[in-house]
Amino acid sequence: MPTYNDLLKEFQKDYNRLIEEEFSQILTERSDLRLFFINEGKCFTDGKNIIIDPAFLGLFADITTLEKVEKYLQINNEISGNPIITIKMCARAPNIHESLHIIYTDFPGGCVSDARGTTNFRKKVLAHISNIIEDAFIEAAGCSEFDNLEHFLLWFRLGVGFINQREREIIRNNPLASYLQYMCGFLLYPFVEQHRPSIDIDEYIEKTKQLFVDGAVCGESYERYTYTQKIFDIIEPLIPKDETEDEFLDNLMERLLVGSQTHSSGNSSIANFSNKGKTAVISRRLFTDKDGNPIKHENIQNRINQEIVRIINEENGDGNVLVPGSKTVYLASTDYDCSNIHRDIKIKVNKPKINSNLKKAYQNIVTKYRLTINSYITRFNQLLKGIVDEIEDRQYFGAGIVSKKLLDVKKRYWFRKVRSESLPDVGFLFLIDGSGSMAGERIRGTIDSCIILHEVLRASNVSHSIVEHRAIYGEPLVTHEVMVSFNSNKEERCNILGLSADNANRDGISLYWAEKYLQNECTAESKIIILISDGVPHHSYRDSNGNTKEYYPPVSIKDTALAVKKITRRGTGIVAIALTTPGEDDCYEQLKVMYNDVVACTDISKLTGQLLGVISKCLRRM
Repeated sequence: MPTYNDLLKEFQKDYNRLIEEEFSQILTERSDLRLFFINEGKCFTDGKNIIIDPAFLGLFADITTLEKVEKYLQINNEISGNPIITIKMCARAPNIHESLHIIYTDFPGGCVSDARGTTNFRKKVLAHISNIIEDAFIEAAGCSEFDNLEHFLLWFRLGVGFINQREREIIRNNPLASYLQYMCGFLLYPFVEQHRPSIDIDEYIEKTKQLFVDGAVCGESYERYTYTQKIFDIIEPLIPKDETEDEFLDNLMERLLVGSQTHSSGNSSIANFSNKGKTAVISRRLFTDKDGNPIKHENIQNRINQEIVRIINEENGDGNVLVPGSKTVYLASTDYDCSNIHRDIKIKVNKPKINSNLKKAYQNIVTKYRLTINSYITRFNQLLKGIVDEIEDRQYFGAGIVSKKLLDVKKRYWFRKVRSESLPDVGFLFLIDGSGSMAGERIRGTIDSCIILHEVLRASNVSHSIVEHRAIYGEPLVTHEVMVSFNSNKEERCNILGLSADNANRDGISLYWAEKYLQNECTAESKIIILISDGVPHHSYRDSNGNTKEYYPPVSIKDTALAVKKITRRGTGIVAIALTTPGEDDCYEQLKVMYNDVVACTDISKLTGQLLGVISKCLRRM
């Protein structure tokens, strides 16, 4: 049986490093970002590279701590019970943390040029204060600006906090270290009970607490550093007069902050590099709301379960985190609950290599339609704010009773519904028919529409992916080209220009694949497939015995209709856009037989407006 050291050594091979590197590139939208594994007990970024120790503090092998985290989150023990899942989580979580620094943190940090840093030690103190605020801020930004990062940040912060709590020592002869340790606990580890502060730091804690909180929710990076300066000025009497280098303090902060080199007092960048952090709108923090009140973490078990499925897929070599240019093959007969007619079909999923030569062509199209894009963004944003129901529990009266609250001694076991404005949590998969009949005006119009659509949805923060599907004549093969993935980086948009028309289509199996792709890749609560097609499915191939197998109407129509019925019944919505030419074909009528919700597009130049209309309608239904 492999030991934990064997597992760590196996995990740190290049395959897993590339998976984490691609994830960070997608999250940060930086295709030049590099990621490295080390075994030095720290994780950090210099703004251009991410350095990760998957074995930080031995968390991946600390079963007692892992079970304590699961108990706190009220989730099952599927992570602590599987070391492979655990070590992948211990790599992904700090990867997310450092990626958020790259997005929102200034490099180099303000302490490098601060006039207060007259000595190396004073610069270090500035860096430690900035570290605490910046770590709390980027985790608040991760929860406020993204909908699929909270469970990683929570899980890892809890694990580190419980380990530090177990190994914590009471610092009595170093007021500065005692103060910084207390403020770390206050801002980053509110779930850990603090020791009563000693009298020599109590005054400074009370004077600076609110400054730490305000800094942690300040969305502008330059202004955020001013809180570090204010705190430094207040606690300056705690800084030793002899300016002694304190190795103990450095080691303490490394442990509490999972590595403190990200905003160190020196410029640690491998290359001469500077970066201005993006502005973020903070609506909440990791463990509390914006005002510091505890919040309830919802859907953590569901998100953890989704991640476990993804990790298992990666371990088996069929994960959906595709490196650009790579292909993944599925078997219809074993991976999908489709009809027997697809039993011989293989499904190839490809994420095309990004062709930088297409950047100019893409930009030309954006420039051509800039007024249209801006107009749609304005109009679309006005439609996005839908009225949704929210549940408030722990009430003294309301619309119903929460059974698990019946033991509340204050009898706050009622819930009530309130109406509020919020963007519905929904993700869209645009499934583009890539068969030969789409050639010419239809595929060109679809490309333009997808570019406009992508620019509008990206600006509006609507989760979406664009995939081309086709079946290969003569072969038991269906291909899916992931042109834009759900967590796409900026460069992926050029792939839209690669949409093409050739061969056949086999809608039934492509819809089953789309359903599973949404389940694995889209974290939104509601999921909708929008299929763009110009006709019914046609495909044929020869099996291993030389027999011709046909997927033609009426069989293909009935099979697709059955797939639509099963998928929608399981909760994924499907809308079909019929690219039809009046008097020449009956595409709309054909698709109506297969799809419950069909929109006719008789003028390809109006496709974009119809697509955005369909999306707006779907959002209003949420």
